[in-house]
Amino acid sequence: MASSDTPLVRLLTLQDVATILQCSLKTVKRRVAEDALPVIRDGRMVRVHPSDLDRYIKIRREG
Repeated sequence: MASSDTPLVRLLTLQDVATILQCSLKTVKRRVAEDALPVIRDGRMVRVHPSDLDRYIKIRREG
């Protein structure tokens, strides 16, 4: 259960990430396999926290 000062956020599916990045699902899966994009795993479910995606984008934008 989340504490009152930590709002719940909607985790992103890999397909959500592919849509946001305008790339293929295969590309997103490669980034995950390379450990370039952090994920949350729960059994077969794989999700990305929005702040991790923001950080991934920022790192690539800054070069």
